Amino acid sequence: MRVQLTRHFRVCCLALSLTGSTLAHADDADWLAARSAFRAGDSAGLEQAKVAMAGSPLAIYADFWQLWRQLKNNDTAAIEAFIARDDKGYLSEKIRGEWLRQLAKQGEWQDFRVQFAKLQDASDTELQCLYWQSVLASGESIPTSNAKALRASLWLTAKDLPSACAPVQAALQDQGVITNEDRWLRLRLALEANAPGLVRHLLQQQDSDLPPDEFKDLQADPQTYIDTADLSARDQRELAAYAYGRWARTDLLAASEQLTAAAAPLAEQAAVAWRQVALAAARRFDSQTEVYFQRSEAAFWPDNHREIRLRLCVRAGDWVLYQKLYQQLPAALQDSRPWLYWQGVASAELGKAKTAGYLFRHLAQEDDYYGLLSAERLGEKIRKPAVAGVMTAQADAGRLAQHAGFQRAFALRALGQRWEAVNEFNWALRTADQALTLAAARAANDIGWYDRAIYAAEQTHGADAIQLRYLMPYKEVAMALSEERALDSAWVYGLMRQESRFVPNASSVVGAGGLMQLMPATAQWVSGKLGVPYQAEAVNDPEQNMRMGTYYLSHVLTELGHPVLATAGYNAGPRRAREWQSDFELDATRYIESIPFSETRDYAKKVMTNAVHYALALGQGETRLSVRLGSIPPRPVTVIEGP
Repeated sequence: MRVQLTRHFRVCCLALSLTGSTLAHADDADWLAARSAFRAGDSAGLEQAKVAMAGSPLAIYADFWQLWRQLKNNDTAAIEAFIARDDKGYLSEKIRGEWLRQLAKQGEWQDFRVQFAKLQDASDTELQCLYWQSVLASGESIPTSNAKALRASLWLTAKDLPSACAPVQAALQDQGVITNEDRWLRLRLALEANAPGLVRHLLQQQDSDLPPDEFKDLQADPQTYIDTADLSARDQRELAAYAYGRWARTDLLAASEQLTAAAAPLAEQAAVAWRQVALAAARRFDSQTEVYFQRSEAAFWPDNHREIRLRLCVRAGDWVLYQKLYQQLPAALQDSRPWLYWQGVASAELGKAKTAGYLFRHLAQEDDYYGLLSAERLGEKIRKPAVAGVMTAQADAGRLAQHAGFQRAFALRALGQRWEAVNEFNWALRTADQALTLAAARAANDIGWYDRAIYAAEQTHGADAIQLRYLMPYKEVAMALSEERALDSAWVYGLMRQESRFVPNASSVVGAGGLMQLMPATAQWVSGKLGVPYQAEAVNDPEQNMRMGTYYLSHVLTELGHPVLATAGYNAGPRRAREWQSDFELDATRYIESIPFSETRDYAKKVMTNAVHYALALGQGETRLSVRLGSIPPRPVTVIEGP
């Protein structure tokens, strides 16, 4: 007992030592005043707030904002002094990034290249493009090895890119790295991404005289466009090929029959058209999908299309074709965990036990979805959560309390500045060793900052971090509601962890809110079912959110009859989850892998994996992931109630 009390005392001391300096400023308006003055361009107000912030862990922000306003003056000494003061910190990186943008505006390309080399994270696309502008400004060309990679990232994409990338794209065209055929390839990607602005721009580059609303008209009535297109013109053949895919979404049979009869006038774009038809067929798991894909093999294949075809192989259990297509993947995708796992399954099914064993042993080193499945195939058990009470060493607690980045992160959270706090915390983790990372996870957990506690714990590999990765806040309410709704509490926790990382006021870009990420329409519908007035703010109350969320989860489970289907349905809607069922019983791993929506596919994997770990943490005993997943029954013909 004495040892346990000592350990508890150490945890309390850690929390107090870390937050003691922040608590003194938790009610301070100085940081907020400084930020407001900065945003308003009030130099005097910023200076006044700076004086008031002296001694605060956040005092450096006033210097940061003052310097930000002065970057255009290019005071190298002042900038470098600040960067040295905040050595490898979040603010020093931000100031260097903005300084680089100022240097680029001023055409100071030599200085730009010197400072760019000092970035800790050079992944920013705009800064990368500015770097290559600096290379071009010096009279150099882009090296061939780099040019090929830039062709893939800056051209063979439909993503919006910063304007800084346009000169780099032009240089790649001048160097012959981006060819005229590449322009047509990008047009196809823009069509598929529904990017009308980029479509118009690319058509203009090809001297197309098509009217600006041509793409819009095509989408509204693809069949008419196909019937009226002048297929002697390359631009209209490209659009017609895409139109076949649009048509196939509503009438697959008619589109495929007409394409079969009229492929010749499309010339080389016929293969592109078949690709579009195949993608439409894949969305509904049509039996002719592979036939359509085979007719499209002469066309350029984006990697995501290769993966769609592989998923259909998994769903169908066609392991011979799977292995053939797997070999066509680029090396990076071949080495990715999903395709390594299914390569292992294919090898096992085809009698290549040695290859399968090697792949499963490699994957089983991690305890994620594919790691658990691989371990099961090897007959291994999953790691159990560490015994509670393993605490942070005093030395690590001291290091955490003295770490400027973590100090600022915790101080900002105390002020309610969530996003700034998250940015500081995540950046500090970049250079933290495992012991310091684990100390940060425990300190975050101690103050209820659960999403950062989980995030930090996931960066470690120590066995004692597992319990921090699978936290169980709001346990009394969660367990009571799970019992009331006859739901598996491990599954409820697994879903809640994936939805919000236990952030009570979490919100998504589509409007979902709270611990269980309820859409307003869903929350309103559930409120009606529960017989309580709907209040929008209720979604941010943990207990009310869980009450509504567990009711809806129970409803979806009743409607669909299987936890995997209910998990997919909770994310993408019950109707979609049912549409993805097969006409025959299907192993749940194959159902999940063939879900067309990447977000839902990833969601289902993580929720069910979380449930396995939570079952152990809750003392439910070990349940193999494959057993928890089970098999998906054939699709019934029923009407689904609810939003």
